[in-house]
Amino acid sequence: MTRGFLLLPLAFAATLLAAEETAPAPIPAAKTEPVKNGAPPPLGELVDTLDQAALQEAFRLLTKDYIQESDLGPLEINRAALQGLLERLDFGAMLLTEKTRAERDSPFAFHHARVHETVGYVRFGRYTEEEVAKFDAALKELQAEKATTHLLLDLRSPQAQAEFAIAARILSRFRPPNELLFKIRRPGNDRPTLFVSAPEADSCRLQPVLLVDGETGNVGEIIAAVLKRETGCLVIGEPTPGLAVEYRDVPLGEDRILRYAIAEVVLEDDSSIFRSGIAPDLLTPTEAKTKHAIYRAVDGGKPLAEFLFQQQRPRMNEAALVAGTDPEIDYYLLLSQNKPTPWDQPPLQDRALQQAVDLLDTTRFLESKAPR
Repeated sequence: MTRGFLLLPLAFAATLLAAEETAPAPIPAAKTEPVKNGAPPPLGELVDTLDQAALQEAFRLLTKDYIQESDLGPLEINRAALQGLLERLDFGAMLLTEKTRAERDSPFAFHHARVHETVGYVRFGRYTEEEVAKFDAALKELQAEKATTHLLLDLRSPQAQAEFAIAARILSRFRPPNELLFKIRRPGNDRPTLFVSAPEADSCRLQPVLLVDGETGNVGEIIAAVLKRETGCLVIGEPTPGLAVEYRDVPLGEDRILRYAIAEVVLEDDSSIFRSGIAPDLLTPTEAKTKHAIYRAVDGGKPLAEFLFQQQRPRMNEAALVAGTDPEIDYYLLLSQNKPTPWDQPPLQDRALQQAVDLLDTTRFLESKAPR
């Protein structure tokens, strides 16, 4: 083998391709996992059992004896090495275009509402300075009613990246002044960046309940991690991906951007949520397309309350018999004329939001009935 290969940015690949052409050497025996249910182990598990010598020999054989070895030139091997590394790093590193980078911003706006006499609701969109100001105004409005006791914080808007300072500002509404909230830890730097709660922030007296899922971004995860740790608040929804990192974007050629993690967020006790994410207390899946449709409808002017309770088709019942009416006649008339009816499509349901409201309503009812 000649040494005409391009220098790989990957140290392990460079080592693999550095070997001179020699007589084929036996590949060292590797541990293999037992076959489960007749299926072979995943490729990643098989590769992980190979040591450095075995990996180097595999590269040597493929670039020498493969039937289409001309297809395995330096450029193709470098591409394969980069692709494999990105797949292994998952969202720790990714290759984007300008379009896909822009699409990772949330298309949804900030929204707040009162969904129950005791429950307020706030949904963040892009976690901007403007939204922090809207959040303060929403808190003032919701807390004006003394009956309001809980605040549903919807952190499921698909915002992949936002400023860590925004997370600190939002958390400052729920935590005492000058409290250490979280830290940014960078490799090779023994002094992490500290984020503390602001002393002048308006405090929130409402007890938070958090909604999270797989689209919750870095700021949403930081807010959820800190509030869950410090307040023990209820978290409803689905596990978050663990995106609480700081990324760097570097252009690679025309319309290609390498985004990779350069720092991670850790909590006050140095625990990290990178890759592990936030596990909800109540696992309640809601399909992303359903959630997006509800968000768009609400942003378009529909009241959020329409999606909290299931609307059923009117049916004949005892009250209708006594009144001498037929609540089903309109439905059957439309069917007889082959016309669409309002009940042809199942109603959109945000199950996580519905469960949160139902749980708080039930808790309030039980507390009102408890002996004093």
